Amino acid sequence: MIKYKIGIQLTKNLEKYLRLISNFKTKNNIEFYHISDNNILKQKFKDLDILLTHRINEKLFSFSSQKLKWIHFGSAGIEDSLFSSLLKSKTIITNSSGIHADSVSEFVIARILYFAKQFNSCDKFYKNKQWNQWEIAKKMQNLKDKTIGIIGYGSIGKAIASKAKSFGMRIIAIRRLQKKIENKKSVDHLIPLNKLDFLLKESDYIIISCPLTKMTRGMISKNEFKKMKKTSYIINIARGPIVDESYLIKNLKENKIAGAALDVFDQEPLPKNNELFELDNVLLSPHISGNFPNYNELVMNLFKDNFCRFENKKPLKNRVCKKRLY
Repeated sequence: MIKYKIGIQLTKNLEKYLRLISNFKTKNNIEFYHISDNNILKQKFKDLDILLTHRINEKLFSFSSQKLKWIHFGSAGIEDSLFSSLLKSKTIITNSSGIHADSVSEFVIARILYFAKQFNSCDKFYKNKQWNQWEIAKKMQNLKDKTIGIIGYGSIGKAIASKAKSFGMRIIAIRRLQKKIENKKSVDHLIPLNKLDFLLKESDYIIISCPLTKMTRGMISKNEFKKMKKTSYIINIARGPIVDESYLIKNLKENKIAGAALDVFDQEPLPKNNELFELDNVLLSPHISGNFPNYNELVMNLFKDNFCRFENKKPLKNRVCKKRLY
């Protein structure tokens, strides 16, 4: 029986590592290695058939051997790990797209409700104790019949659409490989990328949920902001560089859009002197929309399912295309 040597680099904690691999106990064709840090990875890499990790760099990859058949990443956005030597290699790449869908979609809906129901104004009332009932009330919005535009209709985009539909919202979504305009059960308009202007002009809430690639880097910039409503909000839970941060700040300062909720940024950690901290029409969070306590357990469950497919020579879930980079 083939014996696979699998490196698990998800946690430094030995107890958590042992708990993660416990579901594989019945398999006698696997030898696991606890990769607690990059120095251990350098030592063990040449012997590994499979690596499960959150990220890797080109220098570390150089310690691998021709034995390495597959790397599974514990995140969905892996653009920083897609360097030239890995892309040119025969190593299969998979990611953990989908495990964040519930967490991130809930996060997005929470941000939409924050803006629609004027939670910021209510918080100011709590602090300044000034009874401004009607001033706040006239700015309140109902989500029914408001339009949400979702840029990136993968597992996260679909989960956002489903939840938004339950509020009676109108859904417009863009998918890169979409060829024509379609109506789906939870999407009023599923449109190709070349119809981006339509989404921007129509949407009250614009959600960035697409991967960061050469095509999407800076896709929301000067001309795109000009298409947006003055009353629209932009919510980015994907990657910072998809939105041109300088033009975002400019439009927020000049009130050319109503506001933004940002979980990701050009530079992370976000520098303390960044102008975004000075704006009162933004809601900022430190890249946490996809995090939850049992995250690594779900990564391991996905990997376990994929390993069964790998053993049986079946197509792997979430296989990353080395040309599209997602």
